[in-house]
Amino acid sequence: MASGRLPAEVEEFARYLRALTRRLAAGTGWYGVFALRDPEGLRACLDGSEVPPWDVVQSLLQDLSTQRGADAAQEAAARASTLYRASVAAHDTGPGSREALQARLGGMLREQRNAALRERDLQAAISATEGAADRERLGAELAWAHDDWRRATARIEELHARLTALTPRPSRPSAPGTGPPAAVAPTAGPERTAPAPTAGPRPPGTLVGALGSGAEAPVEPVVQGLGPARPRPRGARFAGAGGGGTAAPASPAPPLAESGTEVPATPRGARFAGAYDGEGGGKRRKRDKAADDGQRLAREAAERAATRRAAQEAVARLGRLRAAGRSGEAHVVLCEAAAWPAPRLPVLAEELERAGLGADVSTLLWEMACLPPTRLAAAAEALITADRTADGERLLRQSVSRPAPEVAHTAQALLAAGAPRGAAFLLEALVRARTPEEAARAAAEDPATLVPLLLDAAAGVSSSSHHDLAHALRMAALPGVPGPA
Repeated sequence: MASGRLPAEVEEFARYLRALTRRLAAGTGWYGVFALRDPEGLRACLDGSEVPPWDVVQSLLQDLSTQRGADAAQEAAARASTLYRASVAAHDTGPGSREALQARLGGMLREQRNAALRERDLQAAISATEGAADRERLGAELAWAHDDWRRATARIEELHARLTALTPRPSRPSAPGTGPPAAVAPTAGPERTAPAPTAGPRPPGTLVGALGSGAEAPVEPVVQGLGPARPRPRGARFAGAGGGGTAAPASPAPPLAESGTEVPATPRGARFAGAYDGEGGGKRRKRDKAADDGQRLAREAAERAATRRAAQEAVARLGRLRAAGRSGEAHVVLCEAAAWPAPRLPVLAEELERAGLGADVSTLLWEMACLPPTRLAAAAEALITADRTADGERLLRQSVSRPAPEVAHTAQALLAAGAPRGAAFLLEALVRARTPEEAARAAAEDPATLVPLLLDAAAGVSSSSHHDLAHALRMAALPGVPGPA
């Protein structure tokens, strides 16, 4: 800490972490990987000079589960969660904490983008490779690259939450869960799809990300729960449902009248004006309206069934690839699914969770975050409309790592779609994650609309954020910016 004296809560968590590592076998598991590849970063976490990201603590608990059993790990996890919350709260109230967290967030956003680019390159290499051995090697590298992205994404979520916790807001009930509460909890971690930590070399990363260690170490996959180090086949994802193309929706049968015959179509146009007047005409119009409503409802039901069927088939295919260890091909399935029409995406996310593949929802959201702005806005709004607000907001939050003009175009698309709350959420995330100059570049795409919205978003973050953004907007010579106080 800057003052040279650790807060009591930080020191207590550091003592707990040291006690935890003494229970682990040296040189094995993720603890061994950390000690070998980033001894300085690990030492900083153990002596309390840095609070590690929660995913690092999860990995040590995973080692404890493997070596001492799930019961010991569950007991340790409960204590770790309590101490971690207190440690982060004490650490983040120190002087300069907001600036430090924003700097770390910028570093994590860069790591996330780099990991995504590496994924794209590896996917292209897999598609161009015919040899089985090469495909297997590249598939393993792709799994590690995706774990790098997942780790960066989890840390971005945690840093966003910690920054949000520094801004006083009206209290809102939070969803129940395990581990640290929303103020410091990262995104739930994925299942392990990459090799175990002792399975050989992998691309370098950093133990604690942008926390100042600078040393390199492999970033292990984030562990969602406690249990054996290697995943076991389980759940509906291993069901033997066949894969195939999306079936076209069935054409609904024409509605039948009470007599069982087809309802004749109502004549249209001026030449039939008055033909349906009177009591008989009124009944026939009502009957025709009921027939039209029936056809519409039948079409909607057929579309919903086709959407559900397509999602189930994609999930079944994904489950088979995961079970066979073909992680690279599984990722390609998610990339393709992310380009589906927006109304289908919430159903796919639901089916992934139903099949025990909830961790792949994170991958799906990331791929959706790369969609063109209009389709990205439609996807976010579809998730929110389907009562998956957390996913929709997470998608928007991830998208702020894109170039500032694209973030602006996404906000414009949300406004055009009648989703001002989504646009406000996106712009606030932009203010929190990017520099004032970058936010000003976004505002330049549509100053009349975006300048006031960005200033409102910055005011909701803090008075200093509002001041800094207003200064950047004035320096960019954008209209609609109030003069300095």
